[in-house]
Amino acid sequence: MKTELAMLYRHETFDRSRARTSLLHILDGNVNPSIIASFLTVYNMRQPTIAELQGFTDALMESCIAVDLDAADAIDIVGTGGDGKNTFNISTLSALVVAAAGIRVIKHGNYGSTSVSGSSNVLEKIGYQFSGDRSVLKRQLDATNICFLHAPLFHPLMGRVKHIRKDLSMQTIFNLLGPLVNPAAPGKQLLGVSHHSHIRKYQYLLDETDKGYSIVHAMDGYDEVSLTGSFKVIGRNGAKLYYPEDIGMQKIQPQCIEAGNSVDEAATIFLNILQGRGTLQQEMVVIINSAFAIQCAHPDKGIDMCIDMAKTTLYSGKAYQTLKKSIALS
Repeated sequence: MKTELAMLYRHETFDRSRARTSLLHILDGNVNPSIIASFLTVYNMRQPTIAELQGFTDALMESCIAVDLDAADAIDIVGTGGDGKNTFNISTLSALVVAAAGIRVIKHGNYGSTSVSGSSNVLEKIGYQFSGDRSVLKRQLDATNICFLHAPLFHPLMGRVKHIRKDLSMQTIFNLLGPLVNPAAPGKQLLGVSHHSHIRKYQYLLDETDKGYSIVHAMDGYDEVSLTGSFKVIGRNGAKLYYPEDIGMQKIQPQCIEAGNSVDEAATIFLNILQGRGTLQQEMVVIINSAFAIQCAHPDKGIDMCIDMAKTTLYSGKAYQTLKKSIALS
């Protein structure tokens, strides 16, 4: 790894193969922690190239515990994180709405690293028990249309860099890779991107696969449709800029979608929304993100129809019942 580190110090970049082998060496557990910290710091100072992202993704998928859930028709709803906005768990709530609307969802998630509460934090808090057992996950998916893959159970070698990442206390390359390494490899994906400069790279990477995908990016820096201003939706058929008014919604203030200061507060918001006790602004943000995920799964449906489906599913209580059943089966 000293050779690779010297290359990075000379402002050189890796090809796909060297990026893959470099990360595999790190995950093997035989690399000095100071070298790993230096390696990660480089990618906090400059963006990875597409080839580097491809190689790092190859390494993580090669080293993960893959799980076969017949996922060709399933969708993952995930954001890159790192937007510093501390929103409540919008993508996880949207995943439940989409599942309750009849679309299979395999959500890959982890504990929060740049926010108060990641998807795993809030699910664990409200009683969901994570499993790496395929039979358990398959049973949940068949019964409720959703299962949750807690990243540490499927990427165990990542535990070897956990303490280094924590000590660095900053976003690392692994935050960018998280949305690309779902161990079930679902065939569709709604991907929220926080930094505009990353959109084209993710678009290129997803175009190289056979996934159906939509990338969403709020122009004021959220990795989801925040309704705090204009936002972009990018797919295989191009990109479109929306304003909240274009889809029959009102612009909202950032504080309306904050998660609070603790996992407890985030969990309370989470359950309130599912039980019909959320604010209108919170509900609308969940509905619009759910709608674009539904459209990603069914591109033939117009966004107005998808919004109506999401509203019906949330307001009927079906999403809450999906959560309750998922917890019971976990």
